[in-house]
Amino acid sequence: MHVSSCARYVIASAAAAAVLFAAGAAPAQENPRPDASVTKVAKPAPASPDRVAEAPAPVRVGVLAGIGFPRPLAIDGLVIVRGWVAFGAEYGALPPITVADVRTSLWSLAADARVFPFGGPFFAGVRLGRQHVEASATIGVPGLGPTPEAITLDSWFVNPRVGILWASHAGIAFGTEAGVQFPIGPSLSSTVPLSLVPSAQSAAQSLGSSPIPTVDVFRVGGVL
Repeated sequence: MHVSSCARYVIASAAAAAVLFAAGAAPAQENPRPDASVTKVAKPAPASPDRVAEAPAPVRVGVLAGIGFPRPLAIDGLVIVRGWVAFGAEYGALPPITVADVRTSLWSLAADARVFPFGGPFFAGVRLGRQHVEASATIGVPGLGPTPEAITLDSWFVNPRVGILWASHAGIAFGTEAGVQFPIGPSLSSTVPLSLVPSAQSAAQSLGSSPIPTVDVFRVGGVL
C-alpha cells in the first residue's frame, strides 16, 4: 500500500509539472499593433456649395442706370460676351429745367461698344448716336419787344471714352467713365433769326460745333 501510494503521488506530481510546463511554453497572445508604415489618408470634405465659385456665363445680359454730363440721366442695356467685349444701346436725357429764365431739355439715343483688353473691369469704348437739344425763353428783340424764342439743335455724335465696369457673379454691376464727345453734322434752327440775338447764336454754335467732355459719375445695375 505504501508503494502504491508513492507511485500515485509520483504520477500526480509528474502530470502537474507537465501541465505547468505546457502553460509556460505557450506563446503569450499580444494585442495587435497597427503597422506604423501604414498611413491612413483622410478623404477631403466636400466643398460647401456657397464656396464653389461658378464660372461666369459666356454671354451675360444686363441693364445699367447712371448720372453724368451732358446727359444727367441715362439707361443702358448691354450684352457682355465672355468678359472681353460688350455691346449695348443707351438712352440719355436731361429733364426740362429752367435756369436764368431759359428752359432747356435734351435727349439722346446711341449705340455703344466696350472692349476689356485685360479681361478685368477696365474698358475702352465708344458711343455713336443722335442728340437733340431744345431751349426756349422770352427775349427782348429790338423793334419787336418781348418775343418767345425756341432753339433746337440736332446732331450726330461720336463719344470715345475709358472707364471701369465691374460685374459680380451674383449679378451686381457698377462703374464709372469719362471721355470726349465730338458733334457730327449739327443742325440748328430758331424761331427768331439768330443774327438778332448774337449771344444766343454764339452759344448755339459753340454747343453744336465744339467737342465737350462727357462724364458718367456713377452707374449701377444688374447683369444676368
